[in-house]
Amino acid sequence: MIVDSHAHIFPFLGTPAGFPSQAEHLRVLQLYMVGHGQPVRRLRDHAIVREHTLADLPLTSPACLHDVGFHVEENGRFVWRHQGEDVYIHFMPPSLQLNASTPEYLLAEMAYAGVDTVVLQNAHLYGRLNETFAAAAACYPGKFIGLAEVDELNADTPAEQSKLRVAVKELGLKGLYYANRGFFPAGYRQGFDDSRFDAFWDSVRALRIPVFWEILGVPDHTPENFLRALDRLNNWAERNPEIPSVLTHGISPEFLNGNLPEPVERLFANDQFLIELLYPISWGREHDYPYPELRPIIQEQYRRVGAGRLVWGSDMPNVERNCTYRQSLDYLRRYGDFLSPTDRERLLGGNLMTLFGQP
Repeated sequence: MIVDSHAHIFPFLGTPAGFPSQAEHLRVLQLYMVGHGQPVRRLRDHAIVREHTLADLPLTSPACLHDVGFHVEENGRFVWRHQGEDVYIHFMPPSLQLNASTPEYLLAEMAYAGVDTVVLQNAHLYGRLNETFAAAAACYPGKFIGLAEVDELNADTPAEQSKLRVAVKELGLKGLYYANRGFFPAGYRQGFDDSRFDAFWDSVRALRIPVFWEILGVPDHTPENFLRALDRLNNWAERNPEIPSVLTHGISPEFLNGNLPEPVERLFANDQFLIELLYPISWGREHDYPYPELRPIIQEQYRRVGAGRLVWGSDMPNVERNCTYRQSLDYLRRYGDFLSPTDRERLLGGNLMTLFGQP
């Protein structure tokens, strides 16, 4: 049984996709492009004009983005104006012709790669998709495990807590996707570990669901900022030890050479957390399949936390910017020879089935 901890379905990304308006969704999408690692290309000749997006989509304040005509086109492109030119990045792979990922498309990819079930992560850039996930899970039993989303900044309100209960109790979603960058509009003056959110975490605890954490914030994806956020997550975990959690996107290789930073060491010591192995989505930009350089990085985590706390994720369909879906699995399935057969089965699906209480 192979279970992918990290995949996405979504409508065409140029639509509201569950947001109150198209403009609000585009604002969130633009926010996700700031500082992204994909190169910026000129639309008229596809020449690379910048190695990443940060200088082209600057933030004017913590609450707003520049008006640069940002919009969504086909073939995985996200386009805006810069110095009188249309430029774009491939946030999605060019093979995603309609910039949409339907349940049927993802099912075909799963069948081809040999994946049985996927966890649908509900990051805001794809839309507000609780109902979409519930419909897909109902239509294709056993194939999709949907995670709910909430407005993190307003999660202390009765409305957001009610929304989460509906998502779990009525729609049948199995967990919560929680994004630290949801606090960006308020300049990170509040955080998920503030006492004002205690009632929200009480609701999560009562629902007995796991939380999948997107801990990276914006606009500065620096190692120091990541470690600060991870430190806050460790402090949150001390106060909420009954809430099982998954660290999406895992731990960057830069933190796994030599002595571990203290926040990483604390997380590794806490059995409350599963850790995603989600490397080809970033590693594959500059390294070739089957990524032999990753083996000591994964072995180090395997040695420190054991196979029972590692889960494989792809970030499909985004990962196909760098490699095929099958390759994003096979670098572990075929080339993870340091794993025993039993441990490989746990890492590639068994741990997630246990997390969600499924046989």
